[in-house]
Amino acid sequence: MSTGWLTDERAELAAGRILDVAEELFAARGVASVTMRDLASAVGCSRATLYRYFPGKQELHAAYVDRAATRVAESIAEQIREIGGPADRLTAAITTALTGVRADPALLAWFTPDAAGTSTRLALLSPAIESIAGSFLQDLGVTDAERALRAQWLVRVIVSLLTDPDPDNEEALIRRFVLPVILT
Repeated sequence: MSTGWLTDERAELAAGRILDVAEELFAARGVASVTMRDLASAVGCSRATLYRYFPGKQELHAAYVDRAATRVAESIAEQIREIGGPADRLTAAITTALTGVRADPALLAWFTPDAAGTSTRLALLSPAIESIAGSFLQDLGVTDAERALRAQWLVRVIVSLLTDPDPDNEEALIRRFVLPVILT
């Protein structure tokens, strides 16, 4: 007889395995072309089993985005730990996020022009991304509602920079146009 913690641990391992395989497929084929049938086949399970862990493609995508965003957040936290001043910290956080996504083929697959709308919607709904963006804006002295609005706008800017990159000018664009909106 299994105990509750064992069942939860196994479920978490199975969901993690599914997300690992999804990541491989996203990197190899692009996000839009990966079906639940393809994923179940690649994982080696039935679609019924896959749907037990992720009731639909949207839930699978949301879980993947949250997991990937958490990894990027850890990288950002490490990168900005020693940086002083809110403008420099925010610039470093944004550029670290951009670099982290671009270095990961599975994450980068989310930011093709045809996937940008889906990526933006998922990013705006993701608790992990909301937390990351909100953490950039902790010490602004604004209301929670205003901080949430600025975080949403910042997510949209980052998605735009990922979807239509201009790495040579990004830091200048961030400093000139993003920082004044976010920090004032």
